[in-house]
Amino acid sequence: MEHEIIGHTKKAIKVMKSHDKPFKEKTKEIIIEILIIVFAVSFAALIERTREHYKEKAEAKEFLIGLKGDLRDEINMLQQSKKDMDSTRSNYTMVMKLKGSDVDSLENTHIKRSFNIASFNTRIVNGRYDGFKSSGKIQTIENDSLRNDILEFYQQDLPTLDFTENAFNDNQKRLTDLLINNSDVMGDKPVDIIRLLASYRGKLILQFAIGYSKSVASNYDQCLEQAKKIKAEIESEYQ
Repeated sequence: MEHEIIGHTKKAIKVMKSHDKPFKEKTKEIIIEILIIVFAVSFAALIERTREHYKEKAEAKEFLIGLKGDLRDEINMLQQSKKDMDSTRSNYTMVMKLKGSDVDSLENTHIKRSFNIASFNTRIVNGRYDGFKSSGKIQTIENDSLRNDILEFYQQDLPTLDFTENAFNDNQKRLTDLLINNSDVMGDKPVDIIRLLASYRGKLILQFAIGYSKSVASNYDQCLEQAKKIKAEIESEYQ
């Protein structure tokens, strides 16, 4: 294509310099050569744009198919985290219902053994998304709805989840401090964990924990809903 453009350019110049033809005929030939050159340049540009477009579509497809696999793993992680959070909230709610007389009369050995001060850190590994977005290729996803859902998931839903998990974990540290600061051992008998948790201070911390846990659980639901939606959109796009 470049060789032909050069050839027609030389021909147009040659016609301009020629003294063998009338001015009107030379003008006509020059215009024809210019039109040929313009068409050739436009056609070459069209081919290049088409080639680039197909390349971008192929890259977007590769990214989305890979992302679908990532989302499958992320959905499993989020579901497990939500299950663990629900279990933690259930344990805390049970302790909140205990009164002083209950602590004195109930055998709490089983509760002591199963009680766990958990922390939550559902760090989603989104290297594929970060790399694709940082390379400026996110706009190559032609489906506007799918592209916007992906951006919302990684730039809004997951950061919000991370924030609420951190708030919950900060409150968990108060619970840990309560137990550590009262961990004196009298002979062979350690401090009664349930009695500490059922104390006024313990229940106050647990009350905050339950509130934070509900917020985190709500964000798990939001992330799960969005992740499943994106996964379904990708499957619909590339059946």
